Amino acid sequence: MRVDTTNPPGREAEAAAVLGAVLRKAGVPFEVVESSPGRANLVARLKGDGTKRPLLLLAHLDVVGAEAARWSFPPFSGDEEGGAVRGRGAVDDKGMAAAFAAVLADLARRKAPLKRDVVFAATADEESGGALGVGWLLAHRPELLDAELAVNEGGTTFSSGGRVRLVAVQVAEKDYLDVTLTARGAGGHASVPDPDNAILRLSRALARLDEWRPEPRLIAPTRETFAALRGLETPELSAAFDDVLSEDEERVDRGAEALRERPYYGAMVWDTWSPTMVAGGVRENVHPSEASVNLNVRLLPGSTPEGFLAGLRAQLSDLGVEASAGPSPGATPPVMPLDGPFWTALRKAVEARSPGAAVVPSLSVGTTDASALRRRGLTVYGLEFPLSPEDQSRIHGHDERMPLSALDYGTRLTADLVWELAR
Repeated sequence: MRVDTTNPPGREAEAAAVLGAVLRKAGVPFEVVESSPGRANLVARLKGDGTKRPLLLLAHLDVVGAEAARWSFPPFSGDEEGGAVRGRGAVDDKGMAAAFAAVLADLARRKAPLKRDVVFAATADEESGGALGVGWLLAHRPELLDAELAVNEGGTTFSSGGRVRLVAVQVAEKDYLDVTLTARGAGGHASVPDPDNAILRLSRALARLDEWRPEPRLIAPTRETFAALRGLETPELSAAFDDVLSEDEERVDRGAEALRERPYYGAMVWDTWSPTMVAGGVRENVHPSEASVNLNVRLLPGSTPEGFLAGLRAQLSDLGVEASAGPSPGATPPVMPLDGPFWTALRKAVEARSPGAAVVPSLSVGTTDASALRRRGLTVYGLEFPLSPEDQSRIHGHDERMPLSALDYGTRLTADLVWELAR
């Protein structure tokens, strides 16, 4: 975490060198492949006897930017305080990268007999879509990522009373889409208020969208997650889960609305949009002739960019605001299988460390490198180390941190899972 891999510009080569030193010392063979100068992807491989096809452990080395002035500690300090490792990337995704490297190093030191290759890929550019990371590897070195199964970020692990109670495995994720809203006005001297001011038009559009309620929708993995969460969350949230899981349309709407109080859960039942960047104006004393805002849109599996845009434009039709979409993500990746050797191995590993904890499939509200791999036919599952809601909210926010207890649990669980799958 002390290597600043803010993307852009990335500079993942410096972080790959840190991991490479650990792997080299343990005797793990690896290769560093640059997609462009400084944009490095490290791929390590422990060979098995070939009885089974490879297992891929995937994590990314780049991070989003940090507003240092709003943090209570330096974003790239990588220090330990308050029982946590602190810094940008602690959770997303350098904690997992470090754990995967540690697992491979341990297997190499023990000279563990493996029936399949165990591959660790620490990649570039995930936070900007992966074109210089997984996307580049799939286009230029696909053999490096060839595997029967892959483990990536993207799940959620719930704890209460100091115990892990639920491991929700990401088997599907929402699609990413950027939409630009543009409002135009006549311009003119700002000393005379103008109701057609482009910024006012844009603000009215955002206020309208804030009240827009598309139909809630639950896919099968979300149903399983919510069913398992009943009784683990607050009575109010448990009642909301009961409502959205019912067959009564009125109750479903009521429950979905209640889930807006916990936006993470609400995002699992709605197509969502968040204003992220605003532009407009040329001088302090001139009405802007144009203003725009970027909406970061996340679409549920089964939703389409065309369908979402049609609904969005219908909401704004009387406001004189245009909506245009960025590149489409393409076909929605398939939902991953809900049974098979991965599930058997994970349930065994979880039961050994957290007796009685449930293991269920889930939907990720974000987008990860798994989407590109799934579109190519790989079976990819997403995990996450146990975090509190507060620590979960720090991802892409301020004061990101990984509790040492979560790092310890996640690393040991990963080691158990890999051993079960590879021996």
